[in-house]
Amino acid sequence: MKINKPARQQELGSASAVSSAPPPLLNQRKKEQIALWLPLWICAAFLLFGNLGVQAVNGSESRWLVITREMFFTGDFLHPTINFEPYFDKPLLTYWFAAICSRFHAGIVTELTARIPSALAALAALAALLSIAKRLWDTRIALVAGWIFITFYSFAFWGRLAEADMANEAFSTAAIAWYLAYRDRKSFGGYLVFFLICFLGAHAKGLATIAVPFLAVLTDLILNRKFRFHCNWKAVAALAVGLGAYMIPFELSKAVAPAISPATQSVIDGDGTVKTSGIALALRENIIRYFAPFDHKEPFYSYFIHVPRLTLPWSPILILAVINAILLRRTLGRNEKWLCWSMIAIFLFFTISGSKRHYYILPLIPYCAILCALFLTRESPVRWIEKTKEILLKLYRIIPIAGLAILFLAGVVLILFPSLIPSQFVLLRRLLPQTMVTLLAGTFVIGLFLFRLNGPESILTRVLPDKNLAKSVFSVYIILLMVFLYVFPTSDQFRLERKTLQTMAQFVKAEKVPPENVYFYDKSFVNAVLYLNQPYKIQVIRTPEELEKLIAAKADQRVFLISQNRYFDRLPEKVLQHLPKVIQEPSFPWERKKSIRKNFVMRTIKLNFKKAD
Repeated sequence: MKINKPARQQELGSASAVSSAPPPLLNQRKKEQIALWLPLWICAAFLLFGNLGVQAVNGSESRWLVITREMFFTGDFLHPTINFEPYFDKPLLTYWFAAICSRFHAGIVTELTARIPSALAALAALAALLSIAKRLWDTRIALVAGWIFITFYSFAFWGRLAEADMANEAFSTAAIAWYLAYRDRKSFGGYLVFFLICFLGAHAKGLATIAVPFLAVLTDLILNRKFRFHCNWKAVAALAVGLGAYMIPFELSKAVAPAISPATQSVIDGDGTVKTSGIALALRENIIRYFAPFDHKEPFYSYFIHVPRLTLPWSPILILAVINAILLRRTLGRNEKWLCWSMIAIFLFFTISGSKRHYYILPLIPYCAILCALFLTRESPVRWIEKTKEILLKLYRIIPIAGLAILFLAGVVLILFPSLIPSQFVLLRRLLPQTMVTLLAGTFVIGLFLFRLNGPESILTRVLPDKNLAKSVFSVYIILLMVFLYVFPTSDQFRLERKTLQTMAQFVKAEKVPPENVYFYDKSFVNAVLYLNQPYKIQVIRTPEELEKLIAAKADQRVFLISQNRYFDRLPEKVLQHLPKVIQEPSFPWERKKSIRKNFVMRTIKLNFKKAD
């Protein structure tokens, strides 16, 4: 049969269009994958970024904000300072991350811009964990591990702090994920990226970001007998490049002149370390501290407490998973053995160190999530363990909704009978209406999840492979969401330090007090440096004798002293009577005297002090 040319071209064109169109099956798979993974990422992002910039700084956060802000003041991003004095105790990378985020806010450093890097690092750690679980096991294990990980208390807590610990966790987990992707190849690029992740990550927190991946890799090489396979010139060359990359910031800081005075930059620390030597401080903070700890000393068993603390509320499941792995150690698969031995190696590495803090061992937490996922998705042959697991999962879905309902009813009672509220807590009464709404919303949402997961198959029921596990996970997630997005930001209004210090800064500006007449007494306060927000160094008067000399020298000038009550309380009465209060951080009736003594206060030197004598 003869086909004319135009008809033939039309037929070919139609065939081409059909072949270029994506197959319906492929589109369906993509939709299923999106429906499977998108809820996890949305929930993780909402937990991390919701109300992220509302709370005032907590713990060591102020260091990161002050250092980044002073980098913008001086234009020097290689020599970190606090109150314009050198502070090289931590590496530069996380300050740079905060500075990059602040660039999008006109170079203004806020709680939000400084915390965004940690939130992004938490998402990166989640991505690395999913990669590890999918590569070694399957999508089902990876999905459960991801949900368990984001509902660990430590995920949101450290992912919402402007510090280096979540970045440290992300880099160390990412390095392992990369290694597992290339462990069967002799690839220079694979080796290079692995070492770059390790060594660049060491500029986030410290050398633990190198040690943890190396321990996990060493465990894998021993179990799979691959030492010879990876002992080659490509690996050595990549290691050399990574080490060179690690040294670049230190060499730059030595080659580039600091913005503040060289005399200040040459300060020697108490142990003889030059405070501006990044590499010297890195060695002190990591190597010396590890073998000869000079602070943060805790008992050898500390991490047996800290790991369950960081994995709340899934700690009972983790403990059961560990017991189950020990009992079934002879039947574990190759990947399960690697996971368990890697966790043991990492745990021992941090335990051997005499210097301990609970967040040092954060790099272990992603592997705890994977171990929990393996335990939750498989039936244990040990009957009592399986039965205990079932009971715990029931408690995880019953306790949250029951607890919220009880709190809601308690709130109703307090609204109806306000006299039940103790007099010292009467200020909390105004929070009752919004708290009631929050409790009711949380109860409704958890109840809706529990009801829908009992119904017919839907997108919601496919988010996790097991409906009962999904109920437990969602119940825990809603509680964490309420804690981090409502409870903490709301309770922060009872922390008046930020407002007081900002009021002091406005008062000093309004009074047109010259910079040289504003002092700290006893020591420099990082939080005060942050919220006073002065573009100059605030001098410190450290002893009563120095203070008496200052009073004598500037008796006819307007001089402000900023400190906490506890330091002024130590002064002799004859000195204290010449330092009237100007601004006092308020306190609440329920606060203890010990807490009130830590409140900030601004005092001014009484005029004509010499004549008064």
